[in-house]
Amino acid sequence: MEIKEKKDYYDAAMRQIKEDSWSLSAYGYLKSNEEWIGRYENFLKGKKSLPLLYDPFFKKIFNPVERRDRLSELVSCLLGQKVTVLEVFPNEDSQFLGVMIIMDMVVMMSDGSIANIEIQKISYDFQAERISCYSADLVLRQYKMITGNREIRGVGSDGGSMNGSSKPSYKDMRPVHTIILFENSSSSLISEIDEALYFHVGKTKFNTGIKINLLQDFVLVSLDTFKKYRYSDIRKGRTEVTEYDYDRTQYSEKQVTEKMKLDRLKYLSLFVAETPEEIEQLIEIFPDLESVRLDINEYLERPKEVLNMFSEALRILDRNTAELMVDRMKDEMDELKVQKGKLEAQNGELEARKGELEAQNEALKASFKEKDAAIEAKDAEIERLKKLLEEQNK
Repeated sequence: MEIKEKKDYYDAAMRQIKEDSWSLSAYGYLKSNEEWIGRYENFLKGKKSLPLLYDPFFKKIFNPVERRDRLSELVSCLLGQKVTVLEVFPNEDSQFLGVMIIMDMVVMMSDGSIANIEIQKISYDFQAERISCYSADLVLRQYKMITGNREIRGVGSDGGSMNGSSKPSYKDMRPVHTIILFENSSSSLISEIDEALYFHVGKTKFNTGIKINLLQDFVLVSLDTFKKYRYSDIRKGRTEVTEYDYDRTQYSEKQVTEKMKLDRLKYLSLFVAETPEEIEQLIEIFPDLESVRLDINEYLERPKEVLNMFSEALRILDRNTAELMVDRMKDEMDELKVQKGKLEAQNGELEARKGELEAQNEALKASFKEKDAAIEAKDAEIERLKKLLEEQNK
């Protein structure tokens, strides 16, 4: 698709928006956030690309129906093994221990394994706890599918079909992968080994070296660290894979192809690219990104649809920000309650000490009175003896 004069898209979009009451309302909502109205208008003007890390845009570019191969390629390079996405589960909320869990995209691969692809724009508190809940929820989802006789396409661990036709068994359980892309990494995602390390792989290991492969593994990608230390080199065509990009100890060399390694650099670069010019540079290095650019450019012709996507992305961001603020205010309230409890305990101790001191003070006052009385008695005796001596000396 050829790109018109950039200004034409913006002017045409403004005319369409003014003619549609719903779009005008969505545009007004977007104008409440200076950054987001700027992103939308700059996209139409050709100054910015789509923010692919936001849920509506990510799901369009990696659409599991129209772009299944692209999605499979992304998951493969992140996991370091060739996978084919068979199914994307509905984006429904689930309950885990009474806590509502909302996942960005949950996919099932041809081997029956499940992956959650999560994008986090905000550096949440309790990061480890959140990640653990995501992973536990995946295990429970798969277990419910097996025991609930829902058909699971793929192959079981015993080579049989995992379709619920036979008695459900733990051996039918397949690996679950929690993949999280962080736009803004918390301090817990900065490696003490080397702060430039951006790709973190986690698997459970036992101190004795026993070989028990648990179902859960984790892939955490610090995109801000990648952009800071790696992205500029890639834009210059330096795509030699380094230890920062692939840790050989975490992957089977038989499974990881050179294409997977380059695909990882390609997609992570795509996620942090902000302008059409940057994407053009990346296409020179990774020519198959041309199809992504064409998909992005198609939205220049559909300004009302992309306006809806921007509005939805802002709504999600507002919701997540509000949830984060509520969590932090709850934490602050809990901390204040702890501090209040400590102060009350200290006050109790002080009150008890005050009582002790007052008792001691009263005892001292009584002792002073006794001493004063004794002194007065001595003074009186001394005066009596003086007078007696004076009379004897006359």
